[in-house]
Order: sequence, then structure tokens, then C-alpha cells
Amino acid sequence: MIRLHSLTLLLTAVVSAGLATAQIPPPSPATPAQVQRPPRGPRPAPTNLKALPKATSGDDVIKLMRQYEGDLGVNCEFCHAQNPTTKRLDPASDANPVKDTARFMIALTADLNDKYLADMPDRRYADPITCGTCHRGEKHPSIFVPPPRPAPGAPANRPPAAAPAAPPPPPR
Repeated sequence: MIRLHSLTLLLTAVVSAGLATAQIPPPSPATPAQVQRPPRGPRPAPTNLKALPKATSGDDVIKLMRQYEGDLGVNCEFCHAQNPTTKRLDPASDANPVKDTARFMIALTADLNDKYLADMPDRRYADPITCGTCHRGEKHPSIFVPPPRPAPGAPANRPPAAAPAAPPPPPR
């Protein structure tokens, strides 16, 4: 009995000593979502705006570009060229010809919204047109092909004719 008690006491002392000298592991590195970044000031005013109003702020341009990215399912590199020296995107550069097409399409949607939809007699049913109206997440919008229509005089919504029943198998 004394041995058992001594053994228990010895084990308790060893475990207590181990816990007292154990080191707490260092904290795990913070994930990017946990890192606190200082608040960002306003982005600098954009340069070389041709399709957007000249007074558009840098923050508003970024919001628009993010919308265009989603509407077309592309990244910045689709329209913006890379600076050969810095190897970074140069938003002001006109080297990428796709950017001219994008500017034309921006002007097109603005005209459709400002000139044509604005003149609709009952505008409440006309949502604004965006790049996503046609592109629907694709860089090049797919061509709409309407479903086939029944021939004139043919009954509409007629169920297809049933296939003839297979003949019974020959007797054995």
C-alpha cells in the first residue's frame, strides 16, 4: 500500500514538473484575413479616361472595373496591357486593342440607357443595360438561337407521337 501511494506521489510530481516547465507553443502565423491593414486612402485620379466621365474617381473606376470583370468573366489583363519595363499592368496604356472595343461597348450601353430606355413610355419595366445583359459572364457573348416554332397550321403543344410497340418475341 505504501508502495502504491509512493508511486502515485512520484508520478504526480513528475507530471506536475513537466507541466510547469512545458513551453507554450508560439502562436500560429496570422492568416491574411486576420492581418490588420491600415485603412487605404482614396486611389489616385485615373488618367486616360475616354469612355468614362473625366471626373470619375479612382475608387469608382475600380468598382466599375470589378463589375466589368464579373459581367465578362475576365481579369484585368483582358483589356489592360502590361508595362514592358515594370511587368505590371498599365491601366493608362492603349497598347491592348481590346481596350478600344471595351470603350465602344461602354459608350453603347450608356447610349442605350440614357437615350433609348429613358424614352420608353413605361420605364419602370426596363432594367438598366449592363455588360452582363449580353455577356452573361462570357468574354464573347453566345449567339441567341430561338427554339424552333411549330409550322403554321400545326397544332401547338401537341405531344409527340408514341413509338409503335415492339412486336412480341417469337414463341419457342
